[in-house]
Amino acid sequence: MAFSLDQFYQLNRRALIWLVLFGLLWLMRDFFSLIFLTFVLAFVALRLAGFGPKYLRLPYRVSLVAVYLIFLTGLTGFVSYVTPNVIREATSLIGRLGDIQATLVGVKTGFVQRYPAMQRPLVGFLRSVLDEESRQRVDEKLSRETRSLGLDPGLIGKDLNGADLDAATVNSLARYNTLEEDLLLDSILAQQKVHIREYAPHAINLLYEAAVTTLLALLFSFLILIDRDRLVSQIRGLRASRLQDFYEEAAQPVVRFAYVVGRSIQAQALIALVNTALTATGLAFLGVPSLTVLSLIVFVCGFIPVLGTFISTTPIVLVALNAGGLEKAAAVVVLVSVVHLIEAYLLNPQIFGRHLNLNPVLVLIILFVGYHAFGIWGMVLGVPVTLYVLHDVFGVPMSYSANRLAGTPAC
Repeated sequence: MAFSLDQFYQLNRRALIWLVLFGLLWLMRDFFSLIFLTFVLAFVALRLAGFGPKYLRLPYRVSLVAVYLIFLTGLTGFVSYVTPNVIREATSLIGRLGDIQATLVGVKTGFVQRYPAMQRPLVGFLRSVLDEESRQRVDEKLSRETRSLGLDPGLIGKDLNGADLDAATVNSLARYNTLEEDLLLDSILAQQKVHIREYAPHAINLLYEAAVTTLLALLFSFLILIDRDRLVSQIRGLRASRLQDFYEEAAQPVVRFAYVVGRSIQAQALIALVNTALTATGLAFLGVPSLTVLSLIVFVCGFIPVLGTFISTTPIVLVALNAGGLEKAAAVVVLVSVVHLIEAYLLNPQIFGRHLNLNPVLVLIILFVGYHAFGIWGMVLGVPVTLYVLHDVFGVPMSYSANRLAGTPAC
């Protein structure tokens, strides 16, 4: 029997349609951040613009323009105020690395003198932080020092409590241990200096790139929403075109998936607000300056589950170092760690679970697996993708409706 292309298409229509759609997504992978941010801004702006006609009796377009003016003002403030502050704090930190190193050496010395039993565990920890090449360089210097002091290598690193050693050997061991700690700490700090000098310009460039991407997303989402009715009508017109099969197969699933992602973004926005409030309260209590700027950074980074906490910590620690030294920076790290634990084990499961009707334990599993499998995008999209797969692929009952997507009728 002769091969029929039409028959082959009819038999494999669904698989071919989704293969083409996923192929298009793959081709546009370099623009995924812009596409995703455009969708997020459009979803949020559409819901915020609904407050104008509902409560203030404003026309829809006037309300929408007001929402985007607020967005644009926030972006302008970020670029003109937040970014220069971060650059200034980073430059100041690089200039104070020598002072920080001296402070850390003093802290280490005092810690070892107060808790002698923790000396070897501290050395083990410092060694674990270094890479193999740095450890080899430290060991070469220590070998020369061992020969210089005339120490027996078998005594190094051993528990010598109660051992019968002469005073000269005890002093030599003390000098060796102090040198080992100092060399390890110096190597770690030297390593971090290189990383800071290498990645600081890259991080600054990322800030400006993110601002440009956000500006483009604002423009695209505004143009989509301002002409929403005509765009919806044109999309529905695909039903009578040669793309009818694609429309009938993909329109409803895409709308349903968009709704689930939108609900996820709503949940993450609430988490970001609570996270910002907790962090701002803690920073005010600690007396950290630039509270408004730092709170804005925390809120923006709050839309990145888990990882956003660590990203926003960098400028906070920079400001704390310049304002109060190592002690205040350490207090900030403790504060951020507590907030992160609250976010990861309380806010994420409870808020995601309530907005998307998923069990909190399942949400924790999804976030953990998504992060380790796909990185940041796995964390951002893991929950909505799982919800969609459970409902639309496996048929598990879920209480959400595509027709509730910001009041927009299903396509």
